[in-house]
Amino acid sequence: MKYKTISLLLIISIYLINSTFSINEIPTISIGSKDEVTKDALMKKVYYSIRSDNKECSTPHCGGYFIKKLNSIEGTEESKEIYISEMMSSNPLLNSTMIDELKLISKKQQQQLNLMLPQFTIVVSGEITPSHSNDGLYHCLHITDILRVMSIPSEDLQINKQPKATIKPQEQYYFIKPSPYKCNGILTDCPHLVVMKANTLEIEFLQSYTESYTSSIPMLDQHWFNSRLVSENSDISAMVKGYIVGEKLTISYVYLNTIDPPTKCSSPIPKRCDNSKPNQIPVFTRTIDRCVIFTECIERGPCHLGVPSCSPGYIPSIIQVAPKGCKKYYCDPDFLTITSQTLKI
Repeated sequence: MKYKTISLLLIISIYLINSTFSINEIPTISIGSKDEVTKDALMKKVYYSIRSDNKECSTPHCGGYFIKKLNSIEGTEESKEIYISEMMSSNPLLNSTMIDELKLISKKQQQQLNLMLPQFTIVVSGEITPSHSNDGLYHCLHITDILRVMSIPSEDLQINKQPKATIKPQEQYYFIKPSPYKCNGILTDCPHLVVMKANTLEIEFLQSYTESYTSSIPMLDQHWFNSRLVSENSDISAMVKGYIVGEKLTISYVYLNTIDPPTKCSSPIPKRCDNSKPNQIPVFTRTIDRCVIFTECIERGPCHLGVPSCSPGYIPSIIQVAPKGCKKYYCDPDFLTITSQTLKI
């Protein structure tokens, strides 16, 4: 009798489980591995803030740059600034001239443009070696990546201001990737994002993030922006500065990899439209990398003739789009490669 009772209870339990969840609804979670996340290429690089040395004396003693390891603990050896007398790069796509522009940008200029910029507008990754000149008395930085902050209007000009924390935690530098967790719809607390802290092996699983760019920058290509903000591709991943409270990341600034698009766009040569049909014009679209591609020929329709303007730090990119062949304006960061500004049909 005892064994019959146990068997009966087991049958009832199995029946209740099967009647509550279908085979696809059982709340299971699978994860690749935390080790897989920490082995990401972004976790292997070393990132530094960089500022210009404005002292006036002969090179190489002055006129170089000071770099400091991001997310270092103040008071430790890692947190000390390192003087760099020269920089090198083997990547022809890196535009190192934008680092030289640091000496031309002043706080006063930023205030005149009503911009809200961080203390460091450029972040670099690379390897420090003895300088190739001066008997190695100074340091040389072999640059592998240059990331530059996206401009954002001052808080007074923002449409949707982020609520200020009563006690604001210290901001750190992170990369965001899709979580390796695979969850079904039953679980409500499954993390959607994995946040990797730059220059460490620290990761956190989060539910969400918040940022002010999409609400403050008119005509920002949000499809492209979001693909950089949360990306599985380490070559295009943006770095963010912000703080974590609970399971939410509050982003203050976004630093873009300046090699964007990662590969050169093909020329958007339009297909020749049928001249036998009146008012036929080519129309285009943009890919997630901001590349312009031809889509079709359509009959031109009435269009609004107004020309919008971009926020400081952004330039207009213009293409003709369906359904009427009107001009569509995007505002892209002014330090990235232009992909469609010159497309004027």
